[in-house]
Amino acid sequence: MDRNKKEKLTIWIIIVMIVTLVGSFVLFFLGKYTLSFAVGGVFMIIASFLGQWSSNKNRDYVHRNIHKSNNKW
Repeated sequence: MDRNKKEKLTIWIIIVMIVTLVGSFVLFFLGKYTLSFAVGGVFMIIASFLGQWSSNKNRDYVHRNIHKSNNKW
């Protein structure tokens, strides 16, 4: 994936997360509790996925750099 596509995807994911979070609160205060719960659930799923993906990516980076210096052969 080239850099331009990656930046656009990152911006869209951030926009979707902000819209779902704000939408969830707005729907809650308007009294649409079930719909608010569903939209908040979408936000939580996206946030959880991104957190796990970022954690795995960082763990892999650290693992590769630690073992790169130990590989003397």
